[in-house]
Amino acid sequence: DRGISALAAQCVMDATPRHPSGELQKELLALGGRFKSESGYDYSYFDVTVPARSVTQGLALLSEGLIQPQLDAPVVDQAKGRVQSAVRATLSSAARAAVNAVRAELHKGTPLAAPLAVPEPEISALTPTLVERFYRTHYVAENLTVVITGDVTAEDVVPMIAAAFQDMPRGKAASRSRFRQKATQGPRCLVVRSPERTSGTTISVGFPAPAWGTGDAIALDLLMAMLVDSPTSRAERSINSGSADFSSVEGAHDIETDGGTVSISLIVDPARLEGGEDALLTLIEQARSGPITDEEFVDALRHVERRDLLARADLNGVGGATALAVLRGASGSDEVYLDRLKAVRKGDLTAVARKYLDLKKAVLVVMGPDNVTANVGASALERRVRDKQAVFEAAFRIGPQVPASTDAERTSRLDAPLKAISPQPIDAGRSRVARVVLPGGARLLTGEDHSAPLVAVAVYLMGGVRYESDDTNGATALLRETLLNSNDPKEPGLTYRQSLAGMGALVSSQDRDMWGCAVVVPSDSWREAIQHMGSMFAHPDLDTMTVDATRIQVLEALDRWLQDDQAQRERLIFPTKYQVSGYRLPSLGSHRTLVRMPHATVEDWYRKFVVQPNIVVCIIGDLNMAEAQPVVEQAFRDVSASPFRPGTVAQEGYFDGVREKWELGQGSNSTVSVAFNGPPARSPDISAFYVIASLLGGPKGWLEQYIMKTGGAKGANAIVSHALDESPIIASITVGGPLQEQDMVKLLYRQIKKAALLQLVGELAPDLENAKIHASGSYLMSLDSDLTRAFQYGRAELFGLGVDYPILLPARIDGVTSEDLLRVGLIYFQKDQWEQAPHAICETRPGGW
Repeated sequence: DRGISALAAQCVMDATPRHPSGELQKELLALGGRFKSESGYDYSYFDVTVPARSVTQGLALLSEGLIQPQLDAPVVDQAKGRVQSAVRATLSSAARAAVNAVRAELHKGTPLAAPLAVPEPEISALTPTLVERFYRTHYVAENLTVVITGDVTAEDVVPMIAAAFQDMPRGKAASRSRFRQKATQGPRCLVVRSPERTSGTTISVGFPAPAWGTGDAIALDLLMAMLVDSPTSRAERSINSGSADFSSVEGAHDIETDGGTVSISLIVDPARLEGGEDALLTLIEQARSGPITDEEFVDALRHVERRDLLARADLNGVGGATALAVLRGASGSDEVYLDRLKAVRKGDLTAVARKYLDLKKAVLVVMGPDNVTANVGASALERRVRDKQAVFEAAFRIGPQVPASTDAERTSRLDAPLKAISPQPIDAGRSRVARVVLPGGARLLTGEDHSAPLVAVAVYLMGGVRYESDDTNGATALLRETLLNSNDPKEPGLTYRQSLAGMGALVSSQDRDMWGCAVVVPSDSWREAIQHMGSMFAHPDLDTMTVDATRIQVLEALDRWLQDDQAQRERLIFPTKYQVSGYRLPSLGSHRTLVRMPHATVEDWYRKFVVQPNIVVCIIGDLNMAEAQPVVEQAFRDVSASPFRPGTVAQEGYFDGVREKWELGQGSNSTVSVAFNGPPARSPDISAFYVIASLLGGPKGWLEQYIMKTGGAKGANAIVSHALDESPIIASITVGGPLQEQDMVKLLYRQIKKAALLQLVGELAPDLENAKIHASGSYLMSLDSDLTRAFQYGRAELFGLGVDYPILLPARIDGVTSEDLLRVGLIYFQKDQWEQAPHAICETRPGGW
C-alpha cells in the first residue's frame, strides 16, 4: 500500500455527506480562505487559512473534512489523478527518479526505503477499501495535533477547537517503529533503466542522513547548499565555467525523524558517463578533505537562511513550521532555528562531510534509457568506482588535514539555543502601520510583525501607463528595469538585481498607476537592503549601454507576454474601453516605442518620477519601528527633493453606447469581458463595487449559479480593477466556442442588470451577505504576508486613501446595504430599468473562426 498516505491526504477534505466533491473547498473560498494538504514521512498535514473573523467557520469546515470524509470510488479516483499528476512531474527527470532506487537499496527493509514518489502503477492499484482502512487506523483523535496561528488568542480558540473536534474518532495513537539499519560495506552500485516518461541519463549517489532536528542535520543541510543547492555552489560554478562533465545537478535531502537520505544527482551526456563519475567523486572527496573558503560558507549560509525563512513569509508558512515542530515533540525549535543555523562553523561542514558523505556507506545509481544502461555493467561500475575512490582519497589527503569539529563540541554548540527557548509565549503580533513624512518629502510607512524573522522592504512610486502616451509607452518599464540593471557599488561586479536577489526574495512590480520594487529579507538584513535600494534610486546607471541592454531585456519580456494567450485575453478589455487615457496602453510598451524611444526620454522619466515627494518607503516585519526613520533618511538623502510634476495626464471623456473589439486567439475557447464605468479610487462607492464583484464572480456568485451550472461556460469571474482615475468592474466568461457566445453574453448582461436593479432582501438577502463575506475576506487575505501588506499600504498612500485604508476597507464592505447597490447600479450600470449605461465589451475567439 505504498502511496496510501498521499492518496488519503488528497481524499480528505474533498467531499463529505453534507458537501459533494469540491464544495467543501468552495465554502472556504467563499470566506476568502485557502486550503492545502500534503503528506510526509511521519505526518499528513492540512492547512486552512481564513480571515480571523471566520475562524469558527474555518475550524468547522476543517473538522468536517477530517471527521466525515467521503471515501467512495469517485472521490478516490479523482484523488488518484491528482497524485499521479504530481508523480509524473517528480519522476519526469532521471535525477529525481534515481533517488527512488537509491533509497530502496540504501534503506532496504526499513520505512526509510519509501520512494521519493510512488510510481503510477502502484497508485492505480490502491482501492477505496485500503484508503478507508488507512483512514480508520490513523485519523484518530490520539494522533491529532491542531495549531492555530494568526489574529486569535488561546483563551478564545481552545473551546472552539474542543467543540469542532469533539466527534473525532477515537483509536490508538501511532507508535514509532524502532529499527536498526544493517551496516554494509560500499559503495554499492546499481544500473537501472529509466521509468517510462523519464528523460535524461544520471549518476546519483546517496548516503544515510542524521535525524531531523539534530545539529548534524542543520550542518549537513548547509554542506549540501555549498556543494549543489545554492546558485553559487561548487557544482553550479563548475557548470558555469563550461568545463563540467555534467549539464545539471540536483540535491535531495530527505531528513526525517528516523534519519533519511542525502543524495547528489548529475545529469550527464551518455558519451561522458565516466567523466561524470569523476566529477561526482571529486565533489565528494573535496568536501571531505579540502578547505572551505569564507565566501563559499557565507553564500551557503545565506542561501539556506533565505530558503527556510522565506517559506515562513505568510501565515501558511508560519503555521506549517510551528505545526511540524509541535507534532515532532520539538515545540519552540522553529523559533530558535535561525540561531542554530548561525551557530554553524566551517569546521562543522567538514566534520559532517567526513561522517556522512562516506562512500563505504553509499549507494551509487546509474539511470538512463536502455541503450545506455545496456552498455554499463553493475560489477564493472562498482570496480571502477572503488578504484577511482582510492585514487581521489590519496590525492586529496596529502599534507595537513583540514580541521573539523568534534561530535560533542558541535552538538553542544548547535543545541545550545534549544535550551534557551523561553517557556513564556512570544508576542508575535502585528502593530498598526505608522506614517511619517521625511525631510525631503518621501513618506515612510512602518509596521511590526514578529511572527517570523523577516522584513519586507519596499519602495513604491506613482507612474505607469497612466502617465504615458503613444510615444512614451514603455518608459516606466524601461526605467524600472534599468535601475535594477545598474551596477551596485556596494557589491562590485553585481547589479542591484543580483545583489538584492542575493539578500532575499526580490519582486519588481508595475501597475497602471504605480511601480516599484520590494525585497523580503531576514530581519538582520533590512538596514542593508534599504541602503542598497536608496543607492539604486539615487545613483542609477542611465548611460546608453545600460539602457540599451535593458531595452533588449524588456523586448524579450514583451515577446513572452504577447505569446501568452491568457494574458492577451485579459488585456483586450483595456484598449476597448479606453481610447484617450493611458490605461489603454500595455505596461511593457510596444516594439516600436521600446526600439525608438530616445535615451533622453528615459533620463527625463527618471528626473520627473524619481523624486522624494513621489516616493513611499514601506518597511514591515520583525523590526523595531523606531529604528527605521534615520536609516531611510540616510539611504535616500541623495535622491532629488524636487517637486513631483508629472505633467498633463490624459483623461477619458464621457462616451455613450457600447465600445466593442474582438480578436483571434489560441485554442478552441471564446472569452468575453464586459467593463462598465467605475468610480475613482478615492470614491466611497469602491466598497460597494467590491461587493458587486463578489456578487457576480464569487464562489457563491450569480455567474457561478446561473452560468457555470448550465454547462455553457468553462469559467467566469468578476474583479474590481482598482486604479486611481477609475476602478471598473470587469466581468469575464469563457465558453466552448463562438456558437455558445451569444447566449452566454445575454446571461452575463442579465446578471449585471440584476445587480443594478434588484433589491437584495428576503430570499435574495443571503446573496448579499455571501458577497460581503467573500469581498471583505478576500481583501483581508491579501494582507497575510508582510510583502502584500507593504503593497496594499503603499498603494493606499500613493492614492491618497489614508494610512488606515487597508483596515477600514473591509469594515466599509461589511457596511454595504442593498440600497447602496441600487444607488451605484443606477449610476454605473443602468441609466434606467431598460437602458444600459455606457460600457465596453470585447471577445477573443478561436483562431479558426
